[in-house]
Amino acid sequence: MEPFRKVLPMDVDDPREYQTQEERRASQFSALTSKLSTLADNKYYARAYSGKKPVAAWDDLQNLPILRKEDLIAIQRNEAPFGGIVADGTIADYLFVSPGPIHEPGFMKPEFWRASRAMIAAGFEAGDIVHNTFSYHLTPGAWIFDSGARSIGCSVIPAGNAQLEQQITAIFQYGAVAYAGTPDFLKTLLEACQAADRGPVPIKKAIVSGGALTPGLREFFEKSNVNVRQCYATAELGLIGYEVDTSGQLIVDEDVIVEIVDPETGAAMPFGAVGEVVVTTLREDYPLIRFGTGDLSSFIQPEDRSAAIGERTGPVLAGWLGRADQTSKVRGMFVRPTQLNHLCQSIEGLQRVRLVIDRDNEKDDIMLFCEMENQLTATGEAAAIEKISNLFREICHVKTKVTLVDRGTMIDDGKVIVDMR
Repeated sequence: MEPFRKVLPMDVDDPREYQTQEERRASQFSALTSKLSTLADNKYYARAYSGKKPVAAWDDLQNLPILRKEDLIAIQRNEAPFGGIVADGTIADYLFVSPGPIHEPGFMKPEFWRASRAMIAAGFEAGDIVHNTFSYHLTPGAWIFDSGARSIGCSVIPAGNAQLEQQITAIFQYGAVAYAGTPDFLKTLLEACQAADRGPVPIKKAIVSGGALTPGLREFFEKSNVNVRQCYATAELGLIGYEVDTSGQLIVDEDVIVEIVDPETGAAMPFGAVGEVVVTTLREDYPLIRFGTGDLSSFIQPEDRSAAIGERTGPVLAGWLGRADQTSKVRGMFVRPTQLNHLCQSIEGLQRVRLVIDRDNEKDDIMLFCEMENQLTATGEAAAIEKISNLFREICHVKTKVTLVDRGTMIDDGKVIVDMR
């Protein structure tokens, strides 16, 4: 079947990727200081930056506080819905609720999330049919890549978390040649399409995020003849970096300012050293200055860059190198200690929990170990497991297996999330 086509012209060449370092720093610093000058009337930043030294040089940026996800939760609780960051009178196209809860605005214009740059690097072209499996339910993930695909001129199948059989039917019916979603689910989807015995699987290219693209998964996708590239994006910031080959190195998007800092002090790390990724985006609608991602990475030295990066002159990240805290991303969703603490407080008798994350058959596998205050009967254990499982899914937006352990057997070392990956 010949798939539907929607062809739109698009100039994908961005000369900013090839400007000198001096030109880039000058233009970004001019944009930064211009944005900071407009924040005097912003409810959040006026308070946060009160008494701070003006940013007159790049080093002065370190004097500004780092804004973290936990801060968003607190300021949004006190001043709904966005903690005063979004200017009064701004009308968002989308109103999201991510786990935390964290509330984020979204805007239909593609420059808000900027995902098209990563998708073009993955080979997406005007006229492609894109099967988008990120969740369209309350969180921004699907809309980030939906926006990027449509700006290129692609048609999008909004698959989300629909049943697997429905997704397979849609892929073959529309001739979907491209995929957007987590790497884990792409493997599941390709295996299901192959097992369906409906002929060659049409998907030949993919942009993945929200999970680890392991060497084993890369090998599977290569054998499946699917060109897969990963990108680094968050719900709050949109695109941060993207691959142009399979090296794992990530070219930093031209519309963000990335720092690598000491997670404890917020001071800049030496070039090439591992630290927390802190990002500034200068959007008019939802400016985030020094937003701490909690992710660890480092800048790649020029001589160590992948050959595929070519003559691009922008900064390059070494990929995801872990977390600065116990927060972990599981099946595309962040799970935080604060969420597990809320779980304990919400269920009577639940004293302590520990979430253990591992990999099984190239998929995230999680188990929540729970210690109850009192010994339960078999019937009581079954009821407790069901209640904990349901509430965990409601709070964290992912499913987990639940195991009850004997009282006093769980080590009280302060760790509530153990990532074995």
